[in-house]
Amino acid sequence: MNKARLQGLSAGIIFTTTIFAAFYYGTGKFEGTTPTAEEAIKTVQPKDPVLMEKEASKEAPSIVTYTIKVKTNMTTAEIADRLSKEKIIDDADEFEAYMNDRDFSKKIQIGEFVVTNNMTYRQLANTLTH
Repeated sequence: MNKARLQGLSAGIIFTTTIFAAFYYGTGKFEGTTPTAEEAIKTVQPKDPVLMEKEASKEAPSIVTYTIKVKTNMTTAEIADRLSKEKIIDDADEFEAYMNDRDFSKKIQIGEFVVTNNMTYRQLANTLTH
């Protein structure tokens, strides 16, 4: 690219930027986007604490975290029962069937694994087999 083309390209970029800036600032659309002091205070002020607590409990159910220790010769049924008792899964039989049907029960590793109640069966199986 020679010097004349580079200068022409630069001039075009500057010209285009000037046109856009003139339309943006000339239309006045940017004005009024800054909130007034009262609007800012309303936005920052907390709502009723009791109401906020109720909304939070509705929005996000509590997450239960559990560290399961898988030992030698531990069966899938034992693991499923322990996860059910710790409220990680709802149905131990269903989880055991999932593990057996997809051959995850043969791949369970020995060790400590951190699991939560918002994990899917697939995520739990992957955690226990890796």
